[in-house]
Amino acid sequence: MNFKNKIIIIIVFCITISACSYFIIYTIHDRLESQLLEKCHVETLVGARVMSDILHNLAINNIISQADLFDTDYVPVKGSSLKKFHTRYDRVLEGYIQKIEDEFLLDPDVSFAVLGDKNGYVPAHNSIYSKPETGNYTHDLAFSRSKRIFGDFPAIKNAIKYRGRGTTRNIYCSDTNELRVNFAAPVTLDEKHWGTFVIGVSMERLNILKNQMLIMIITVMLVILSMTMLAILAVIPKKILNTDFSSDKRY
Repeated sequence: MNFKNKIIIIIVFCITISACSYFIIYTIHDRLESQLLEKCHVETLVGARVMSDILHNLAINNIISQADLFDTDYVPVKGSSLKKFHTRYDRVLEGYIQKIEDEFLLDPDVSFAVLGDKNGYVPAHNSIYSKPETGNYTHDLAFSRSKRIFGDFPAIKNAIKYRGRGTTRNIYCSDTNELRVNFAAPVTLDEKHWGTFVIGVSMERLNILKNQMLIMIITVMLVILSMTMLAILAVIPKKILNTDFSSDKRY
């Protein structure tokens, strides 16, 4: 086999290896992302079911009446700069649901997990986002999010409207400019729509997976390029490599 054909075979082989490597890495990344999203889908369904059961048990045990649980007469919280509200049920419900909401945050992929009513009112956010107001608006906006109404956000509106048996998924940009993928499932009380259970997945987590894929692809490509150069050098005739280009001819 002549020198030219050897070089062509090496190049074709390396291109094939590169294409296969890219496909394998992309497939692995795609599968990891799908698994992450499916996991959050299941967690959202579980959360919605648990919240529905809590509302039902509170009502049948006369801890709080159904009428109070469906209260939408939002009373402004005095002294709050973030437009917070009380309802006839929020203080009672907070004691039952917040610890459960916090359990979902044990999953590092979950940014938040909350129960909201049919208008997007959140009686109790996760503990880390339910700090007392400090007077620092930027800090409070991020970490004092309980008892606020989020129904004006398009993604939350879509979640509230959803009545299916599964979950709905929306891209959500919060008022703190954080981009997330939200999963939401309906919450009911005696077959009446009460609200929505929402889980937020940070886009940063998905971007990390994408960056990992990019790094893997670049690394594999560099390895293949290095192997290609070594293979080409290995088949170059010795007479070419031994050519003396430093001849002492005088001009």
